[in-house]
Amino acid sequence: MPTFLYTGINENGYISTGAKKFKQEAAFINYLNRAGISDYSIFESKTDFGRGIYSLVSCSELSLFCKQMAVVLTSQLGILEGIQLLILQSDNKTLKIALDEMYDIIDQGFSLSQAISLYTHLFPTHLIYMVIVGEQSGTMDKVFEDMSDYYAKEAKQRKKLKRAVAYPAMLSILMAALILLLLARVLPVFSDILAGFGAELPASTVFILGVGNFFGWLFWLSISIIALAGAGFIYYVKTDRGRLLYDRLKLNSPFTKKIYRRIVAAKISKSLAILIRSGVSLINAVEIITPLADNKYVEDVLLLTVGRLSAGEDVEDVFSKIVIFPSLLIKMITVGQKTGKLPEMLLKAQTVFDDEADDAIERITTMVEPIMIIILSVIVGIILISVMLPIINLMAIIA
Repeated sequence: MPTFLYTGINENGYISTGAKKFKQEAAFINYLNRAGISDYSIFESKTDFGRGIYSLVSCSELSLFCKQMAVVLTSQLGILEGIQLLILQSDNKTLKIALDEMYDIIDQGFSLSQAISLYTHLFPTHLIYMVIVGEQSGTMDKVFEDMSDYYAKEAKQRKKLKRAVAYPAMLSILMAALILLLLARVLPVFSDILAGFGAELPASTVFILGVGNFFGWLFWLSISIIALAGAGFIYYVKTDRGRLLYDRLKLNSPFTKKIYRRIVAAKISKSLAILIRSGVSLINAVEIITPLADNKYVEDVLLLTVGRLSAGEDVEDVFSKIVIFPSLLIKMITVGQKTGKLPEMLLKAQTVFDDEADDAIERITTMVEPIMIIILSVIVGIILISVMLPIINLMAIIA
């Protein structure tokens, strides 16, 4: 199905842009009419349609794109000429197609912000809004520099987090595979040998061998159950309810809450600082950064926060009730709001949260390896002792 882009006016009189995937343009037009979009322009795009932030263009690719755009703008090149250069340099197929289409859209008389805002399936709302702000204030080069730094740090943080999660996950899978192999394939062989000698087995050995025989009979069923459980978990997490529960668990689990709360706090601090420094109000800034949290529970909390701030509630009262935010972030927001130095205070808080998150990730990664090895050693040791002990006793009797 092709991807359709649109720009038009919504029922409230505001500009509305975005991308949707439909089989035919007629179906897309019906969708716009039902949504109350009027005075629209439609463009058909050859770009892929992904779901979720950074699903098609990664943080590192966004950082490079923003850096290149900053260079283009500071070198006094025209936008069209600059985009032509970026098309040649981009390694991301989807981004290359988007830039090529943006070139044609801008050539038709649209601005850079109007063109980029069509690609909501590729570019985060945060970046799109910042381009609009930069274009209106004449500071697009500075905006792209800030966003390049932001996405570079985001990419670095994500890599660290993936490494911290991937290592224990792989170690757990290897442990499970080794234990399953011992129980299902190795132990039955020892069971047959001991049965042949008519040896009397201790209760612990009988239990271990029984477990081994069970897994030997149901080996592929066990593998299937584990695979289905994993697939079921992945499917459930992709549902709205499952994602909310999983994201909330990450923020409240004693093992992960320090890492994830600091990562979320750092991301929010940096994003708010960039937006507010560019002249965006606190309420609008909180609304814009909501999708950037990449956490359904935090998104719901931020949307509730926007509603309470819009209702005129005190900033300190509103933020102090968000229990998932570190007290330092709340203090920096309230003090910065009162002193008029909110961006500076937020950037200081972001540095602290980044350092704390890095330290927590490193500590967990360092602790996991010896703990997993000890657990594996104990389990394998129990299995081997339970099997080898009667063999040693049998050999002693024979001797």
